[in-house]
Amino acid sequence: MNEADLAPVEQTLAEGVPFGRYEYIAEQVAAVYSDLLTVVSAESVAAKDLLARLDELGPEARVSGFRDSLLRRTIEDGACKIVLGIDTIDLATLDDLLAAAGSPAVAESQTLLNHNGLATYLGPTPDFGFVWIGDGSDDSLAGRRFTGEVLKRIPQFRIHSPTQEQVDTLTKGARLALAVAPALATSALAHNFMVVLGDFGGEDHPFKSFTVPGLPGVMILSPWTVSSAAAAAEALFHEAFHLKFLDIDYISPLFTPGFRQETSPKITPVWHQDDPENGQWPVDRVLTSMHVYLALAVFFERARTRDDVEVWKDGAELRATQCRRRAEWLSDTAQDYLDYLTDSGRQFVSSVRAMVRRLSPAV
Repeated sequence: MNEADLAPVEQTLAEGVPFGRYEYIAEQVAAVYSDLLTVVSAESVAAKDLLARLDELGPEARVSGFRDSLLRRTIEDGACKIVLGIDTIDLATLDDLLAAAGSPAVAESQTLLNHNGLATYLGPTPDFGFVWIGDGSDDSLAGRRFTGEVLKRIPQFRIHSPTQEQVDTLTKGARLALAVAPALATSALAHNFMVVLGDFGGEDHPFKSFTVPGLPGVMILSPWTVSSAAAAAEALFHEAFHLKFLDIDYISPLFTPGFRQETSPKITPVWHQDDPENGQWPVDRVLTSMHVYLALAVFFERARTRDDVEVWKDGAELRATQCRRRAEWLSDTAQDYLDYLTDSGRQFVSSVRAMVRRLSPAV
């Protein structure tokens, strides 16, 4: 890949509108949650007070406040309860959490969670989110609600309280990712709110990292990902791009109304043809993966110049090529499933495909 093609692709992924620039996406996310909170305020005094508090603090505080994964989940649950009558949250818990979100302590720390000692910064500031460090001994409503929402969506998962060494490795990983691809990593990591370490308690469910729909801004990492700063950098960058995709889809739905993973056509990538357990991808996974693979192609192309990271010096060029080829296969395959996409979804696929083609060598 030559710099004349690489730089514009990197710039579009990091700063393009509507699918790249974090500030633009975050403002749209805040607008959506402001509207949902207004709906909730019809039944909740705490929601009214929180809206007033956010208006008082200004647009920047509104954007940072709505990064909080627990606050976002709480507002969505409240809207489902009030509008649809779904038993997602009881009104007392809703009011207690929203009241806590409007407190000065939360406004200063930018989260319902870290002022109780349940989370620590991933980096030197809240800009790239937090690492969950709760050990299960805290009995706060916010802590119990957050862990409950995680475990509800990930059966058999066990949350770890990381060691200080693991937290330090994650911090080094974030800094390394930022050093490799500053603009691109910044635009991705800003979508992270909480890193959670854990496992499934055995060898039956090996994994490195993943994200979960319904847990905005949360990435799940295995202890393996904190074996080195390079491994942490890759995992954080990779999952942050999945979180970016979820936010894009949230503010500008990419899939037609009624789309469900369960009923979606299933696609097995060519690199999983002999590994059926990792195949059968629904259409939304095809889209998020082609986005991530394109970003990783750029990341590893930048990383291969890092002589100080042995694993990248020896293998980054090959991995950049592999990621580009996978992004190319997925973006081509997506052309067969455009009927499942909205106009925004088709625009997203077209944008990614154009960038992939720019990085692909002429035949």
